[in-house]
Amino acid sequence: MGHKVVFWSPVPGQTGNTSNLTAFAGLIGLEYSACTLLFGHVQSRRAALEQAFLQRRPDEGELFFAAEYGIDAVERLASHRKLHRDMIRNYTFPLLQDRLDLLPGSDKPDKAFFAAMKDSLQTILETAEWYYDLILIDGGSGLRSEWTQRLLQQAELVVVSLNQNGRVQERFFREQISHLPAAKRLLVLGQYDRFSHLTAKNIARLFQLHEPIYTVPHNAGWMDAMQEGQALDFLFRNRQAPRDHENHFFMQELRKLAQAVMMQVGLNKLFFGGREG
Repeated sequence: MGHKVVFWSPVPGQTGNTSNLTAFAGLIGLEYSACTLLFGHVQSRRAALEQAFLQRRPDEGELFFAAEYGIDAVERLASHRKLHRDMIRNYTFPLLQDRLDLLPGSDKPDKAFFAAMKDSLQTILETAEWYYDLILIDGGSGLRSEWTQRLLQQAELVVVSLNQNGRVQERFFREQISHLPAAKRLLVLGQYDRFSHLTAKNIARLFQLHEPIYTVPHNAGWMDAMQEGQALDFLFRNRQAPRDHENHFFMQELRKLAQAVMMQVGLNKLFFGGREG
């Protein structure tokens, strides 16, 4: 049975949550043997995720997927009780054969999608678990949304994306951390600047944390690659980056995050050519 990991942030648009998820998904696809599903869902967050992995010609507009692909097609099957264990992969785009599939998100407005998925989410995730070792989900931000709360409840592990903004940290560690038991959370600083005073070590000391804080460093090359649909190309090219290379620190820290997540869900078997951080 597969494991569900949700990437979530306490605040919208500040912590690099989708970027963290994208980088993590790409790296484990390249370096681990697990069969992984990148679970696209709501319309409002699908563009960045799909744009990062799927290249377009310059004359093409927005990414478009036929109605027979993606979460909407899967939801229709689930609502009619026609979704079987080995079917979900037929509605995905294979990014790395037998290791990373992308299930495109919904074309419906968020509210309409939430209503349609109210009775189908559990069935879809349980069905995906039969085929995939790992299901990765962008959980969005905040705790006000019933949809986000359902995703967090479903998760075996929640990767909490924070940043180096003291106010964001203060609110999370004082008010929100209690919603996520220590056994099912992992903390990561997105868009990380190692030269900031609020380093991971200083933050841990400030809030008296007894758990590690991982980082995904800010990297302009990575952000460009996401915009251009070249996320996998970037990660592949930089897997062996030497210590003096500008992308070494990014890859090193990303690998630490990948190892921590995969160890926690028991999927830490490296693929051919994979590296430990």
